[in-house]
Amino acid sequence: MAAILDVGFLVAAILITRLTLQEEAQINALGFLCAGLNIITYGSPLAAMGRVLTTKSAEYLPFSLSFSICINGAIWTIYAVLVRDYFIGVSNGSGFVLGAAQLILHYMYPSKHKVGALEEKGQHEPLIPPSEQEVDCNNQV
Repeated sequence: MAAILDVGFLVAAILITRLTLQEEAQINALGFLCAGLNIITYGSPLAAMGRVLTTKSAEYLPFSLSFSICINGAIWTIYAVLVRDYFIGVSNGSGFVLGAAQLILHYMYPSKHKVGALEEKGQHEPLIPPSEQEVDCNNQV
């Protein structure tokens, strides 16, 4: 259902702008729409950032997501500066700032649950279970 709405919204926006606006206005309308949606996407972890501030722990904010958001925003911002595209620059520049803010929160409020503590409690499982040959080799040593 969500995929239908995503595609349907995009098709409707393109059709409406193509039928009602001139060429330059089409580019501006779709540019503002896409930039706004991009900023919303970058801002989606803001709720988790609020939780990090209240709990003083970054366990609810995945580091890999924060790092990816920051790097992605930085790369696209550099590209936007090179090609002088404001739509790409503003939306991805805000993504870079939000990603950097998330990384700062990771530094300020490290996760209270460390991986080592989970391993000591026996809550750690390998992603890929060992094969029978590996188990046999370990038992022989």
